[in-house]
Amino acid sequence: MTREELIEMAQAARQRGAFRAVPQEKLDALPIKQAEKYIPVSENEVHIFEFKPEIHPEEKLPMILNFHGGGFIKGRADRDQVYCSHMADRTGALVWDVDYVLAPENPFPAAVNECYDIIAYAFSQAERLNVDAGRIVLAGHSAGSNLIAAACIKNAESRAFQPAAMILDYIPANQMISPFCKLTPDDYGDERKMARAGMEKLYLDFYMKPEEAVSPLASPILASEEVLGTFPDCLVITAGEDSLREEGEAFAAKLAASGVNVTARRFRNSMHGFTINRNGEWEEALKLHERFIHSHIE
Repeated sequence: MTREELIEMAQAARQRGAFRAVPQEKLDALPIKQAEKYIPVSENEVHIFEFKPEIHPEEKLPMILNFHGGGFIKGRADRDQVYCSHMADRTGALVWDVDYVLAPENPFPAAVNECYDIIAYAFSQAERLNVDAGRIVLAGHSAGSNLIAAACIKNAESRAFQPAAMILDYIPANQMISPFCKLTPDDYGDERKMARAGMEKLYLDFYMKPEEAVSPLASPILASEEVLGTFPDCLVITAGEDSLREEGEAFAAKLAASGVNVTARRFRNSMHGFTINRNGEWEEALKLHERFIHSHIE
Protein backbone atom coordinates (compact mmCIF):
# COMPACT_ATOMS: atom_id res chain seq x y z
CA MET A 1 0.00 0.00 0.00
CA THR A 2 1.38 3.39 -0.95
CA ARG A 3 1.80 6.28 1.47
CA GLU A 4 -0.90 8.18 -0.40
CA GLU A 5 -3.32 5.28 0.02
CA LEU A 6 -2.56 5.06 3.75
CA ILE A 7 -3.24 8.77 4.17
CA GLU A 8 -6.49 8.49 2.21
CA MET A 9 -7.64 5.61 4.45
CA ALA A 10 -6.71 7.54 7.59
CA GLN A 11 -8.62 10.59 6.43
CA ALA A 12 -11.69 8.41 5.84
CA ALA A 13 -11.33 6.90 9.34
CA ARG A 14 -11.22 10.40 10.83
CA GLN A 15 -14.65 11.11 9.38
CA ARG A 16 -16.15 8.15 11.21
CA GLY A 17 -16.95 8.56 14.89
CA ALA A 18 -18.61 6.32 17.44
CA PHE A 19 -20.24 9.30 19.17
CA ARG A 20 -22.18 12.33 18.07
CA ALA A 21 -20.58 15.73 18.30
CA VAL A 22 -21.18 17.69 21.48
CA PRO A 23 -23.96 20.24 20.76
CA GLN A 24 -22.64 23.75 20.24
CA GLU A 25 -24.84 25.16 23.02
CA LYS A 26 -23.10 22.85 25.50
CA LEU A 27 -19.68 23.94 24.26
CA ASP A 28 -20.77 27.58 24.58
CA ALA A 29 -21.82 26.95 28.19
CA LEU A 30 -18.47 25.48 29.28
CA PRO A 31 -17.04 27.23 32.36
CA ILE A 32 -13.68 28.14 30.77
CA LYS A 33 -13.31 28.95 27.08
CA GLN A 34 -10.43 27.73 24.95
CA ALA A 35 -7.87 29.80 23.09
CA GLU A 36 -5.73 28.40 20.28
CA LYS A 37 -1.97 28.79 20.35
CA TYR A 38 1.01 27.57 18.35
CA ILE A 39 4.08 26.85 20.46
CA PRO A 40 7.49 26.77 18.74
CA VAL A 41 9.46 23.64 19.66
CA SER A 42 12.38 22.08 17.80
CA GLU A 43 11.69 22.52 14.09
CA ASN A 44 7.90 22.70 14.36
CA GLU A 45 5.07 24.58 16.02
CA VAL A 46 2.81 22.52 18.27
CA HIS A 47 -0.91 23.29 18.10
CA ILE A 48 -2.47 23.59 21.55
CA PHE A 49 -5.77 24.70 23.05
CA GLU A 50 -5.37 26.69 26.25
CA PHE A 51 -7.86 26.87 29.13
CA LYS A 52 -6.90 29.55 31.65
CA PRO A 53 -8.83 30.05 34.90
CA GLU A 54 -9.27 33.48 36.46
CA ILE A 55 -6.65 34.08 39.16
CA HIS A 56 -4.89 36.86 41.00
CA PRO A 57 -2.27 38.27 38.58
CA GLU A 58 0.62 37.53 40.96
CA GLU A 59 -0.41 33.95 41.70
CA LYS A 60 1.49 31.14 39.99
CA LEU A 61 -0.73 28.50 38.43
CA PRO A 62 -0.52 24.76 38.53
CA MET A 63 -0.66 23.27 35.03
CA ILE A 64 -2.17 20.22 33.32
CA LEU A 65 -0.78 19.09 29.99
CA ASN A 66 -3.49 16.95 28.38
CA PHE A 67 -2.91 14.48 25.53
CA HIS A 68 -5.98 13.13 23.73
CA GLY A 69 -6.68 9.66 22.39
CA GLY A 70 -7.61 8.59 18.89
CA GLY A 71 -5.39 5.65 18.02
CA PHE A 72 -2.49 7.91 17.01
CA ILE A 73 -4.37 8.86 13.83
CA LYS A 74 -7.24 11.04 15.06
CA GLY A 75 -6.97 14.60 16.35
CA ARG A 76 -8.47 16.13 19.46
CA ALA A 77 -12.25 16.37 19.56
CA ASP A 78 -14.93 18.46 21.22
CA ARG A 79 -15.15 15.89 24.03
CA ASP A 80 -11.54 16.70 24.88
CA GLN A 81 -12.57 20.34 25.05
CA VAL A 82 -15.29 19.47 27.58
CA TYR A 83 -12.82 17.51 29.73
CA CYS A 84 -10.19 20.25 29.69
CA SER A 85 -12.60 23.09 30.42
CA HIS A 86 -14.01 21.31 33.45
CA MET A 87 -10.57 20.28 34.71
CA ALA A 88 -9.32 23.87 34.48
CA ASP A 89 -12.42 25.05 36.35
CA ARG A 90 -12.34 22.41 39.07
CA THR A 91 -8.60 22.35 39.74
CA GLY A 92 -7.68 25.99 39.08
CA ALA A 93 -4.93 24.81 36.73
CA LEU A 94 -3.83 26.23 33.41
CA VAL A 95 -4.64 23.46 30.93
CA TRP A 96 -2.96 22.89 27.59
CA ASP A 97 -4.72 20.39 25.37
CA VAL A 98 -2.01 19.27 22.96
CA ASP A 99 -3.07 18.63 19.36
CA TYR A 100 -0.01 16.57 18.45
CA VAL A 101 0.93 15.39 14.94
CA LEU A 102 -0.89 12.36 13.55
CA ALA A 103 0.01 9.22 11.64
CA PRO A 104 0.32 8.13 8.88
CA GLU A 105 1.34 11.61 7.74
CA ASN A 106 3.76 11.73 10.69
CA PRO A 107 4.56 8.13 11.70
CA PHE A 108 6.32 6.90 14.85
CA PRO A 109 8.19 8.42 16.62
CA ALA A 110 7.10 11.90 15.43
CA ALA A 111 4.26 12.24 17.97
CA VAL A 112 6.48 10.94 20.79
CA ASN A 113 9.13 13.53 20.00
CA GLU A 114 6.58 16.33 19.74
CA CYS A 115 4.95 15.41 23.05
CA TYR A 116 8.35 15.27 24.74
CA ASP A 117 9.24 18.66 23.27
CA ILE A 118 6.06 20.38 24.42
CA ILE A 119 6.42 19.00 27.96
CA ALA A 120 10.04 20.15 28.10
CA TYR A 121 8.97 23.55 26.76
CA ALA A 122 6.31 23.99 29.47
CA PHE A 123 8.90 23.34 32.17
CA SER A 124 11.56 25.54 30.63
CA GLN A 125 9.07 28.41 30.16
CA ALA A 126 7.18 27.97 33.44
CA GLU A 127 8.30 31.34 34.82
CA ARG A 128 7.17 33.19 31.70
CA LEU A 129 3.87 31.29 31.68
CA ASN A 130 3.31 32.21 35.36
CA VAL A 131 3.26 28.48 36.14
CA ASP A 132 4.69 26.70 39.18
CA ALA A 133 7.04 24.09 37.66
CA GLY A 134 6.64 21.96 40.77
CA ARG A 135 2.91 21.57 40.10
CA ILE A 136 2.72 20.40 36.49
CA VAL A 137 0.63 17.27 35.89
CA LEU A 138 0.52 15.16 32.71
CA ALA A 139 -2.76 13.55 31.65
CA GLY A 140 -3.10 11.10 28.78
CA HIS A 141 -5.98 9.08 27.41
CA SER A 142 -5.49 5.94 25.30
CA ALA A 143 -2.90 6.85 22.63
CA GLY A 144 -2.20 10.01 24.61
CA SER A 145 -1.27 7.99 27.69
CA ASN A 146 1.13 5.92 25.58
CA LEU A 147 2.74 9.13 24.32
CA ILE A 148 3.29 10.70 27.74
CA ALA A 149 4.72 7.43 29.04
CA ALA A 150 7.08 7.41 26.04
CA ALA A 151 7.99 11.05 26.71
CA CYS A 152 8.89 10.18 30.31
CA ILE A 153 10.99 7.26 29.07
CA LYS A 154 12.92 9.70 26.86
CA ASN A 155 13.22 12.01 29.84
CA ALA A 156 14.88 9.31 31.97
CA GLU A 157 18.14 10.17 30.22
CA SER A 158 17.77 13.91 29.59
CA ARG A 159 16.01 14.82 32.88
CA ALA A 160 14.56 17.87 31.13
CA PHE A 161 11.45 17.87 33.34
CA GLN A 162 9.97 16.37 36.50
CA PRO A 163 6.16 16.25 36.50
CA ALA A 164 4.36 16.29 39.82
CA ALA A 165 2.13 13.41 38.70
CA MET A 166 0.75 11.61 35.68
CA ILE A 167 -2.67 10.22 34.73
CA LEU A 168 -2.74 7.22 32.39
CA ASP A 169 -6.23 6.35 31.14
CA TYR A 170 -6.58 2.89 29.50
CA ILE A 171 -3.00 2.89 28.21
CA PRO A 172 -1.94 0.76 25.22
CA ALA A 173 1.28 -0.34 26.92
CA ASN A 174 2.29 -3.27 24.71
CA GLN A 175 2.14 -2.74 20.95
CA MET A 176 3.96 -6.00 20.17
CA ILE A 177 0.79 -8.03 20.69
CA SER A 178 -1.83 -8.00 17.94
CA PRO A 179 -5.15 -6.46 19.05
CA PHE A 180 -6.82 -9.76 18.09
CA CYS A 181 -4.59 -11.62 20.58
CA LYS A 182 -5.78 -9.28 23.34
CA LEU A 183 -9.34 -10.60 23.03
CA THR A 184 -10.78 -13.30 25.26
CA PRO A 185 -12.27 -16.49 23.73
CA ASP A 186 -15.76 -15.08 24.33
CA ASP A 187 -14.80 -11.85 22.54
CA TYR A 188 -14.30 -13.74 19.29
CA GLY A 189 -18.06 -14.25 19.16
CA ASP A 190 -18.72 -10.53 19.57
CA GLU A 191 -18.85 -8.79 16.19
CA ARG A 192 -18.39 -5.36 17.77
CA LYS A 193 -15.23 -6.37 19.62
CA MET A 194 -13.83 -8.12 16.57
CA ALA A 195 -14.48 -5.02 14.48
CA ARG A 196 -12.75 -2.85 17.07
CA ALA A 197 -9.72 -5.15 17.09
CA GLY A 198 -9.54 -4.87 13.32
CA MET A 199 -9.69 -1.10 13.58
CA GLU A 200 -6.95 -1.03 16.23
CA LYS A 201 -4.72 -3.22 14.04
CA LEU A 202 -5.25 -0.84 11.12
CA TYR A 203 -4.40 2.17 13.27
CA LEU A 204 -1.19 0.50 14.47
CA ASP A 205 -0.24 -0.16 10.85
CA PHE A 206 -0.76 3.55 10.19
CA TYR A 207 1.35 4.50 13.20
CA MET A 208 4.45 2.30 13.02
CA LYS A 209 6.29 -0.48 11.28
CA PRO A 210 5.87 -3.88 12.99
CA GLU A 211 9.55 -4.03 13.95
CA GLU A 212 9.26 -0.67 15.76
CA ALA A 213 6.86 -2.12 18.35
CA VAL A 214 9.84 -3.50 20.31
CA SER A 215 10.95 0.02 21.21
CA PRO A 216 9.96 1.11 24.74
CA LEU A 217 8.88 4.39 23.11
CA ALA A 218 6.19 2.35 21.34
CA SER A 219 5.60 -0.28 24.03
CA PRO A 220 6.31 1.42 27.39
CA ILE A 221 5.97 -1.85 29.30
CA LEU A 222 9.33 -2.87 27.78
CA ALA A 223 11.19 -0.06 29.56
CA SER A 224 13.56 -1.15 32.30
CA GLU A 225 12.68 -0.76 35.97
CA GLU A 226 15.55 1.72 36.23
CA VAL A 227 13.92 3.93 33.58
CA LEU A 228 10.39 3.51 34.93
CA GLY A 229 11.67 4.40 38.38
CA THR A 230 12.13 7.99 37.18
CA PHE A 231 8.37 8.37 36.60
CA PRO A 232 6.27 10.61 38.89
CA ASP A 233 3.33 9.38 40.96
CA CYS A 234 0.87 7.74 38.57
CA LEU A 235 -2.88 7.21 38.43
CA VAL A 236 -3.57 4.26 36.11
CA ILE A 237 -7.18 3.74 35.08
CA THR A 238 -8.40 0.69 33.19
CA ALA A 239 -11.84 -0.38 31.98
CA GLY A 240 -13.37 -3.80 32.53
CA GLU A 241 -14.82 -3.94 29.00
CA ASP A 242 -11.56 -2.91 27.33
CA SER A 243 -9.13 -5.38 25.74
CA LEU A 244 -6.26 -3.17 26.96
CA ARG A 245 -7.10 -3.64 30.64
CA GLU A 246 -4.59 -6.41 31.36
CA GLU A 247 -1.60 -4.67 29.79
CA GLY A 248 -2.53 -1.42 31.52
CA GLU A 249 -2.64 -3.19 34.86
CA ALA A 250 0.60 -5.03 34.10
CA PHE A 251 2.21 -1.67 33.36
CA ALA A 252 0.90 -0.27 36.65
CA ALA A 253 2.40 -3.27 38.46
CA LYS A 254 5.77 -2.77 36.75
CA LEU A 255 5.75 0.91 37.69
CA ALA A 256 5.06 -0.01 41.30
CA ALA A 257 7.83 -2.63 41.24
CA SER A 258 10.15 0.14 39.97
CA GLY A 259 9.43 2.21 43.07
CA VAL A 260 6.79 4.54 41.62
CA ASN A 261 3.83 5.52 43.82
CA VAL A 262 0.92 4.10 41.79
CA THR A 263 -2.83 4.40 42.26
CA ALA A 264 -4.54 1.82 40.00
CA ARG A 265 -8.26 1.36 39.52
CA ARG A 266 -10.26 -0.84 37.17
CA PHE A 267 -13.76 0.43 36.39
CA ARG A 268 -15.40 -2.91 35.76
CA ASN A 269 -18.53 -1.73 33.97
CA SER A 270 -16.89 0.68 31.53
CA MET A 271 -15.38 0.52 28.07
CA HIS A 272 -12.35 2.04 26.40
CA GLY A 273 -12.54 5.83 26.24
CA PHE A 274 -15.19 6.15 28.94
CA THR A 275 -13.64 9.04 30.87
CA ILE A 276 -13.62 11.37 27.86
CA ASN A 277 -16.70 9.99 26.11
CA ARG A 278 -18.68 10.28 29.36
CA ASN A 279 -20.25 6.87 29.48
CA GLY A 280 -20.12 3.99 31.94
CA GLU A 281 -18.60 5.02 35.27
CA TRP A 282 -17.19 8.29 33.96
CA GLU A 283 -18.43 10.49 36.80
CA GLU A 284 -16.70 8.40 39.46
CA ALA A 285 -13.54 8.21 37.34
CA LEU A 286 -13.35 11.97 36.80
CA LYS A 287 -13.82 12.58 40.51
CA LEU A 288 -10.81 10.32 41.00
CA HIS A 289 -8.91 12.41 38.40
CA GLU A 290 -9.76 15.57 40.32
CA ARG A 291 -8.78 14.17 43.71
CA PHE A 292 -5.50 12.86 42.32
CA ILE A 293 -4.66 16.18 40.68
CA HIS A 294 -5.58 18.19 43.78
CA SER A 295 -3.38 15.97 45.92
CA HIS A 296 -0.37 16.89 43.76
CA ILE A 297 -0.94 20.60 43.18
CA GLU A 298 -2.09 21.82 46.60
